[in-house]
Amino acid sequence: MPDLNRRSFIEQLGVLGGTGAAVGLAGCTSNSSDSQPSDSGNSTNSGSQSVSLLIGSVYPSGHAINEMAKDWASTVAEETDDRIDITIEAGFGGEKEVMEQTRIGAIQGTLIGTRWVIDYDPKNFWVESPFVFENWEQQRRAFESEYLEDGRERLREEGNQALIGPPVYRGYRHTSGNQSFKDPSAIQNVNLRVPGLDPWVNIWDGIGASPTTVAFDELYSGLQQGVVDAQENPAETMLSASLYEVQDYYTLTKHLASTGWCTINTNTLSNMSEEDRNVVTSTLETKINNLSENIAASEEEAIQSLKDNGMNVVEADRDAWLTAAKEPLQQQFEADWEPTLEEVRNI
Repeated sequence: MPDLNRRSFIEQLGVLGGTGAAVGLAGCTSNSSDSQPSDSGNSTNSGSQSVSLLIGSVYPSGHAINEMAKDWASTVAEETDDRIDITIEAGFGGEKEVMEQTRIGAIQGTLIGTRWVIDYDPKNFWVESPFVFENWEQQRRAFESEYLEDGRERLREEGNQALIGPPVYRGYRHTSGNQSFKDPSAIQNVNLRVPGLDPWVNIWDGIGASPTTVAFDELYSGLQQGVVDAQENPAETMLSASLYEVQDYYTLTKHLASTGWCTINTNTLSNMSEEDRNVVTSTLETKINNLSENIAASEEEAIQSLKDNGMNVVEADRDAWLTAAKEPLQQQFEADWEPTLEEVRNI
């Protein structure tokens, strides 16, 4: 990704509200089998064959992930002598829409959030749910684990697309309100806006909050008018949506790291030579890793910007939060999810 000054980079993040699973977000896994063509494809095409890819992004124009993808496209064109032409465009709809268009071949790929888990591996949606993981590294290992292999395979077979590259780290989600939430006792019966995901609602409800689903484009006014009293999102979202204007405290609960993903149509992959396919996948992995590092580095500056805009930033008692979440998480695992919480925490 081209060099950016840190402030403009934070602005480019402009992270969409809610969650990558429910509304448009973006990224990818480094499991090498994901980038292989389907069994029916021809992987021995001449390296001179030209292939064009139109990638539909659910991120707004100018978003850092789109800019990373455009840089990737330039690198691929250069390294394949323009045999592989990649165009990144927004405006194709939400995650469900761009994934369907990729499935039928109307476009050749996506930049999305974790919709693929909801649609193709719902028993493992714990991988993008609050308070499941102790840290990002554990969450990243979970995405690369055998638990998600069936979902990746169903995405390839039923969705006609493969995940390419590692997950994009999009930053930790924290909790804001007009009071601090240092430990779960402070959030009891608080009207907390959450995305419309049943597991998320169940977990926050089990902790003691009163979770309320509000569309992200209505969140600012909802907080301003007292429809909801609190919400949870990454610091960059707090900045881009100016939520600091209607919230006084930002508590670093670190309850989930948001991720983004990239998919490419399996037939499109099959129409590339092995050499070109390797260029496409390896260069994207490098670009994603660099972007993830930049986003991680930008988090502290985003949080500082919230302070500069008058917010009180509070360190949470993480042990207290994880303890409070354990029972509702265990209930959620037993009701809907495949492994146990203990198995996941040992990843």
